[in-house]
Amino acid sequence: MRRLLLLMLAAQTPAAAQAIQTPGLQELRFGAGIQFTGIYTYRTYADLDGNGTLEPVDNRFDLGARRARFTLNGRIREDLDFRIIFYYDNIGRDRFTGTRGTPNEGNVGIWDAFWSWRAHPSWARVTIGYFRPQIGREHIASGFQTNSSMDKLPTQIYLRSHVIGRPNGRETGINLGGLYLGRGWSFNYNAGFFDTSHEKVTGQAYGAARWSPLWAARAALTLGDPEMNQSGLDYQINYFGRRRGLTGAFNYSHQGRTNVFQSNELAGFDLLANYRNLNFDAECEWMKRRRPDGARYTDRVWHLRAGYNLPARGTWLEPVLAVMHFTGSPLSPWADGRDRLLDAGLNWYVRQTRIKFNLHYTRQRGRAVSGYDDGKIRRGDMVGLGIQLVY
Repeated sequence: MRRLLLLMLAAQTPAAAQAIQTPGLQELRFGAGIQFTGIYTYRTYADLDGNGTLEPVDNRFDLGARRARFTLNGRIREDLDFRIIFYYDNIGRDRFTGTRGTPNEGNVGIWDAFWSWRAHPSWARVTIGYFRPQIGREHIASGFQTNSSMDKLPTQIYLRSHVIGRPNGRETGINLGGLYLGRGWSFNYNAGFFDTSHEKVTGQAYGAARWSPLWAARAALTLGDPEMNQSGLDYQINYFGRRRGLTGAFNYSHQGRTNVFQSNELAGFDLLANYRNLNFDAECEWMKRRRPDGARYTDRVWHLRAGYNLPARGTWLEPVLAVMHFTGSPLSPWADGRDRLLDAGLNWYVRQTRIKFNLHYTRQRGRAVSGYDDGKIRRGDMVGLGIQLVY
């Protein structure tokens, strides 16, 4: 069991870190990761003239870096550590490619920057900085740890747009979390306070006349092997046969009056089951909002995903199947949007998630569901090859 927990802890960060000695720090580790994809997209429609009419665009093959990270992890003392992650994502991405996200022409920035203090070995870990509020699993799991498609499932896109506004799902805040490890069961909780600044939820960038904090919380109960051996902000899906456990979690967030709404809520649950080589996860989120005119609406998104590891001479082949559905209200910013995704593919793990190759087919059907800053686009179907390197 000790070896299992050490392996699970080592898999939490997307960068295979190297340690160096630095004055004033007990430890400093650095690492990097990249996901390079080649994607053929067809049957895409877009509002090219801004008049609301969707027109077909050419099929295309897009080659680019979907995700790229450089990570610094450190320990100031035994109970105080930090993480800073820099990004340079979507380099070379075409806006009409089937994956979601915003094209990037060489921009870099801070992805995460937070410091964590273990006030109690089990029950109290305080984190402050710029990081993901702990709500839905697809949102809080790293893109280097998920196992479907050329990208994470769009479940997180709708959650992040509704609650946080930013595509990366990060916000400045304070979080209190803890983990209790029992015999054959465990309990994990997180509760946070965040100061939202994105204009999608405040009305004006970096400050508006009306202000309310965002409160976010998630509680998870595990039967069987735990997901981790100490409280943290990282999660994974595939344990490569090392875990036999079932985790069920509930999450909730609330924000009061801003220039955009009178109140904003999220409520949902997620499941993760690992039994030997079988990996299964599911999530469902209800996004509720009361507009300034008093009208109320609810959007909903859910997904199911299953994969199975096939050992192959020190590597693993994992066939994966995933389904995602989003349904938007006529009153929603998504304008009565419908988004349906079916993903089927094969992942080849040469060194668990450190070196991974994947081949996936993704079918997408929707009613003018857009990305974040792409305008109205009906995403096309796609076939893609990818390679992931974490070092």
